[in-house]
This record gives sequence, C-alpha cells and structure tokens, in this order.
Amino acid sequence: MSFIDLGLQGAFADNIDAAGYETPTELQQQLIPLMAQRKSAIVWTQSAAGKTGAFLIPAINYIFNNPLPEHQGARILVLTSRRDRVNQITYTIKRLLGEGQQIRTGFIVSGRPYQPQMRLLRRPLDLMIATPGRLNDLVDNNKADFSNIELLIIDDLTAIYKKGLHSLIDRIVEQKPATAPVIAFVRHDDEVTPYARRIIPNCEEILIEDEKSQLLRLPQVVHQADDYTHKLALIDYILDGLKGKPTVIFTVTSKTAKTLADNLANHGHTADSTHLLPDEERNLEACPILIVPDQEDFIPELSGNEPVIHFELPEKTDTYLNRLQSVLGTERQEPVILLAGPSDRDGLKKIEEFQGEAINQRTIPGLEPKQTNRSGAKPNTRAPRKPSTNPRSATNAEKSSRPQNSRGSKPATPNNGTATPRTGTDDKQRGRKGPYGRLNGGAQRKQGSGQSASDAGYEIGSWEKQDYVPKQAATADKKVVIRYKEKRRNLVK
Repeated sequence: MSFIDLGLQGAFADNIDAAGYETPTELQQQLIPLMAQRKSAIVWTQSAAGKTGAFLIPAINYIFNNPLPEHQGARILVLTSRRDRVNQITYTIKRLLGEGQQIRTGFIVSGRPYQPQMRLLRRPLDLMIATPGRLNDLVDNNKADFSNIELLIIDDLTAIYKKGLHSLIDRIVEQKPATAPVIAFVRHDDEVTPYARRIIPNCEEILIEDEKSQLLRLPQVVHQADDYTHKLALIDYILDGLKGKPTVIFTVTSKTAKTLADNLANHGHTADSTHLLPDEERNLEACPILIVPDQEDFIPELSGNEPVIHFELPEKTDTYLNRLQSVLGTERQEPVILLAGPSDRDGLKKIEEFQGEAINQRTIPGLEPKQTNRSGAKPNTRAPRKPSTNPRSATNAEKSSRPQNSRGSKPATPNNGTATPRTGTDDKQRGRKGPYGRLNGGAQRKQGSGQSASDAGYEIGSWEKQDYVPKQAATADKKVVIRYKEKRRNLVK
C-alpha cells in the first residue's frame, strides 16, 4: 500500500514519498482514512512508528482540500505536552511540504512573551501547536477562543491529564463545534481511560501494540540498593525465596557477571555466566541460575514465566528492551525485578521516562535502603581553623612538629626496633562485618560520610512531578590561583 492509495492529493503524496515516508505504517493505514472521513478516534499508543506523520499527513491534506483564506484564529489545534515535541512537529511539517506548498503555522509555548502570542491567536492560522501550560494561562485570561477550530489533535492526553491540565481540554471540547473531530493519543491508565472515553464518546478506537505498550503490561518491581554489598544481600534473599527455580540474571559487563557468580557460590547458589560456558550449556536446563552480561550480546530463550533479575541496569533503554524481548507480550504473573544502586539511577530514570510511568518500589524487611540523599547528612559542627597570619612560619611549625627519622622521610620506630603494634580497635574495624554481612568477600559497606554528590538518592517516578528539573552535570568552575613569592632583598648599608 502507498500513500496515494489512502486518498491523498497526488502532488502531496509525491512530497510525502520524497520526505522519506515510503510505505504507510500500521497506524498511518488506520488513522489517515478515519481523519479523512472526519471521525473522532482514540489511539491507544504513544510511541508507535510514524505517529507524528499519522496525524500531520491527513491534517495537511485537509487544509489543501479545503482552503479558507478569510478566517480568524487557528483551524487545527495540536496540543502536546512537551516543548521538544513542538520542535519535532514543526520540523515534520517542513519536511512534508514541497516547493510551492505552504500552510500558515504558529506555536505557543512557555518562556516566550505573552503579547506576541496573544496576537498570534487572532491571526488566520491553518495549524497551531501549543503546550498546555501557556495555553491554559491565555485561556484563563480570556485571550483564546476555540469556537471556530475544525480539528483538535491531543498528542499525549495521558501526560496532560497527569499534570492536572485536563481542565483545559474540557474547555476546548466544550467550545469547539460539534462537527470538529478529536484525535487523542492515550496510554492506558485507570484514571485517564474513562476520562478519554467520556470526553470523546462514540469514537473509533485504534490499538497499536508497540514496545512501550508491551513493557507497560509487564509486571516490574524495583529494589533500591545502597551499594554492591546491599545488592548481594538482596539477590541472596530473593534467590532463597525462589527455592532453586531456574532464574536469569542480567548484568552489564562480563567482569561483574563472573564476580557475581563467585559471590553467589559462596552462599550456596550455583550460578554460571554465559561467557564462560559452551554454547550447548547456555540454557536454564544445564544451569539453574544463568547470568547474562550485555557485553556478550546473547539473549537466552525463555518461555515467559522464568524469574528475571536485573542486577545492573543498562545505560540505554534499547538494551533493557533487548533483554526482555523473550518475555515482552507474554502474560506473566512473576514480576521482573530491578536492583537499582547509585550507579543505576540514571538508567532507571530513562526506563521510567520511556514507558511513561514509575515502576513500583518494594522493600524487604531488614534489607531496607539507607537514606542516601544529602539532606540526611549531619552538619559539620567543628569550628573552622583560623588562618595563620604568617603562612611561612605556620608551614615551618607544621614541619617541625612531624616526627622524622635520620633521613627525614618516615616516622622513626621505637628504640627497641619493633614496630608499633596495631590497637585492638583497628583489628576490630578491619574484621567486622557490615550491616548486610561480608557478602562480597570482605568489602565493607560505605558509610554516608563517604558518599559523593552523584550518590544522591533518586526518587522513583520523580520525573513525573510538575516541578521536576532534570539533573545537570556538575561543572566545576575553573579557579585561577595566583601565588606571589616573596623575594628577599639584602639591604646593603
């Protein structure tokens, strides 16, 4: 099937092909004819292939087929939840239009002056793209009128609803003409689903099974860990509960996989890494606990019901989906387990942002994570040292107070020639176990005072909050230190 078969204008269909849209996707094949028939639709997807083109191609085709030179305001309103989507949609419009073809477009986003946007609402536009926050401000001040729009497209109704701006959609739906269809892209949610069907009654529904929708149907839980030792304690407890059931554990590197297999063996769990096994033994029948590192680019064949544990989270969401390709789309009762330590929090945030909702968090009694955010740290109550008025004399005093041997390099030993014995306190600290036991062969659990800023706690689903600000990489300002060296001058009398 080609785009000309979908009832589009011949010249416009040629431009679509030149823009790189060779064959219509499944979503485009279903949605373009419905929009040509002026029908409302709910599309149950958010990341289907060709989503932007699926609503822009019939919208632009409608403008070409129904020119209207004299009018006020926008004929088509595209409501999207993010500013970056405004840029994507604008770029796609430019790609779809050929030489000599032009439509009047405009966009309303936050961060721009109000007065030009108020004037934009009164201009004769064919298509307007807007984010709900700024548009809602203009509606509250009676600066926007939707009584003449001919088509409403809601790019992500679920995200707009979660931000508490669905009242804006209610006003637009109430003001628009009854003949104006509504196209809404929705992700299934217990609150959003009935709301979408209420504001768009008697509409067509399109279900597109993509990786995001399949991932949302997959039960997942996350356990936060403070460090590697804590992760080992968690996975040891989880494997004890599985009672020898064949399990797959994913890691990022082969080195971590080998170390993990050795640690689990010390606790009675027979585990093997795939990179150390021959091809015929890389299965759960030969190995009850199979550790699969991403570096080996090997995914075991699963029936869909085996326990799956992510000991490390990958940096890319595509790698996470590749791990689960055998279980996506299956009906599972056993949740997929994610162990998220300080180094896994960026990967966890990317996974949650991709699927559009937070993963449920669980804790195991006795293995709860410690408070890792900086706000829980104790303040430094020690009084600051007073700077010395004479740096040179202070330096010399410090040097003179250090014990030195004859060479002046290391502290001297006692006169009897024997080294100073270690105190009982040192031996106790060296031999003591951490809060979760010596699970990794003796490495101790780091205390809160030794945590860096990158170990700050990541709150599950924090990116969904309205005041969420993406974490920026810390860039230390360069400091230029100028040291002056005093020059001694011999005064000759």
